[in-house]
Amino acid sequence: MNAQTMQSLNDLAMAHSHNVEMMFYPVAWKAAAAISPTWHSIPFPPKQKKVIPKKPGVYVFVVTPNVFSLEPTTALFYVGKATSLYARMGAYIGEVDKDFKVTARPMVWKMINKWNGHLRLYFTITADVDAAEDLENEMLNALRPPFNKEYEAEVSQIMRAL
Repeated sequence: MNAQTMQSLNDLAMAHSHNVEMMFYPVAWKAAAAISPTWHSIPFPPKQKKVIPKKPGVYVFVVTPNVFSLEPTTALFYVGKATSLYARMGAYIGEVDKDFKVTARPMVWKMINKWNGHLRLYFTITADVDAAEDLENEMLNALRPPFNKEYEAEVSQIMRAL
């Protein structure tokens, strides 16, 4: 095998490792249309962690290619809730450039390291943890992000059947 063919195979393998299956299901979006939290957006990892509040809330990781001046070209990868957004983001920041062999969260590691430099963190503050959990559940049911593993039982059953 010549060097050019070998390079093409390596390029193909690398490109394939970035495949992510996404679900776009407008029927699920309808119920969520009335929910409109106030979102704050920062690059991830943030230059200064202190911009993240020490309050409960919901956070979202979005991949933004930043190419061709197409701002809406994004993919929502993960939705989570936190009792302290600040503390929770510290755990994610700790995954940046961490050795894969020692991570306890391989899917999170993949998301953070494969798309490092192209992630944005969106977060919204909620009144309390219960409100954060409610919003997170609504978002999971409507958006079904590929790096979240758990959904309500009925949704998980339907997704497995597809």
